[in-house]
Amino acid sequence: MTIISIANQKGGVGKTTIAFNLSKGLASKGFKVLAVDNDPQGNLTSSLLSDPTQLKADIIHIYNNDDTKIEPEQITNNLYLIGANIHLSKVSEKDFDIIFRLREGLNEIKNQFDFIIIDCLPSFGYLHIAALNASDKVLIPIKPAPFALAGLKDLFDTIEKTKKRLNSELQTLGIILNLVEGKQTTMGWELEDFLRKNYENLIFDTRITKGVKMEESPSFFQSIIEYDSKGKQAQQFIEFIDEFLKKIGGGK
Repeated sequence: MTIISIANQKGGVGKTTIAFNLSKGLASKGFKVLAVDNDPQGNLTSSLLSDPTQLKADIIHIYNNDDTKIEPEQITNNLYLIGANIHLSKVSEKDFDIIFRLREGLNEIKNQFDFIIIDCLPSFGYLHIAALNASDKVLIPIKPAPFALAGLKDLFDTIEKTKKRLNSELQTLGIILNLVEGKQTTMGWELEDFLRKNYENLIFDTRITKGVKMEESPSFFQSIIEYDSKGKQAQQFIEFIDEFLKKIGGGK
């Protein structure tokens, strides 16, 4: 059982897209997966539920540590959800002790799953630290664009501080190049080349290019592999999931 945070403190890098497609892809391979929405925007929740207002398993109950027993909501045969909505933003008003609640809550149910995928919000704060504290590994989506490197440095600083002060077992699984332009600019190629040279052991060989169908598929509650099975992005995601499993050291 592995808990993985999909994290980057910079927005616009496609964290939810990666979390959604990875969760659905792993479930389709027979793994039992829990998708955890740890972002008050609730985009992962909206991608998995036709009516997010009818959310049955709300992550806020974990943070509030109330008497509500969290039962992950079944989405498909192997995919389950603990979702979120705007109420999660109230966590920022709580005491520092709140950062331990997610780990404690997931510890109670983690043995029911092969993978727990946490979709993180694009900012630093209690929710972000709570996710890193609860995780075994961090998967970092990055878009090869200006300011990407600055955001990456900040994230690695946060990961190191979390390892030193809270979760010594936390590891960086890797960096996935996402939302890569089909006709990438010279700057884009230079940034990708820099990343591969400086983070060579962490960069996934697979790269996910930007595409309209990738953006459309969550509206139909389908992964890109389901929505456009013969398309380029679907093939890229199949390769990414295979590479992901190799890095984790598992297969099925």
